[in-house]
Amino acid sequence: MGALLEKQELKQNQVFNVSIPVPENLVVVDKDEYLDLLRKTDEGQWWLIDDVVELLSISRSTLINDILLNPRFKSEIDVEQNNAGFVLYPRGKGSPYRFLASRTRKYFEENFASILLFR
Repeated sequence: MGALLEKQELKQNQVFNVSIPVPENLVVVDKDEYLDLLRKTDEGQWWLIDDVVELLSISRSTLINDILLNPRFKSEIDVEQNNAGFVLYPRGKGSPYRFLASRTRKYFEENFASILLFR
């Protein structure tokens, strides 16, 4: 049994150094830095509903009916109901939804579980 423990300890302490060439057209970036860069590219941009559908990978009707028109979420995200909101709701027929990109991404990242569980 002692030999088995020694083999297990030996396996746990093994380290492999591997070199992987990175093509000149690619850059390796820390994940946090990458996410920060994504957030910065969203600052000041407005999205339309199709952008949010693509971001969340849900249907347009699910986004509108289950999230945007749901009173629980609307009170948080509607700019006319909440200064911290990020959605400008249509003001008439043919008027689009508008989303502040940076806050939209942040909201859905931070509220992912509660939105999925509430629907």
